Amino acid sequence: MSKSPGGFSDERKNSRFPRKMGSIVNQLMARRGYAQVSANEQLQEILAQTVGKQLAASVRVGNLRRGVLELYAADSVTMQELTFMKRKILKGIAKAMPTSGVKDLRFRMSGH
Repeated sequence: MSKSPGGFSDERKNSRFPRKMGSIVNQLMARRGYAQVSANEQLQEILAQTVGKQLAASVRVGNLRRGVLELYAADSVTMQELTFMKRKILKGIAKAMPTSGVKDLRFRMSGH
């Protein structure tokens, strides 16, 4: 292995060391899914603020695919209430998380 002028081997230099700590943390969070968990927790909080804690307790935030956020309702009554509040929920998410990419909501019954 040849050494570069900075004292690092060429192999290490080409792998871009040292790297910024922030980029390493972000990469780790993305690999482990922590960012998704954090976003889901934030969406759950927004939901509680928008529809109320009692109703939000019967709802679980699902995946976001192509701008459509899935919300899982515990029962049909909760699902109907969410349907009535859809526009209000979307406005709450847009206000609190403008970069979330949520454009629409899809309500589903929870499997358990």
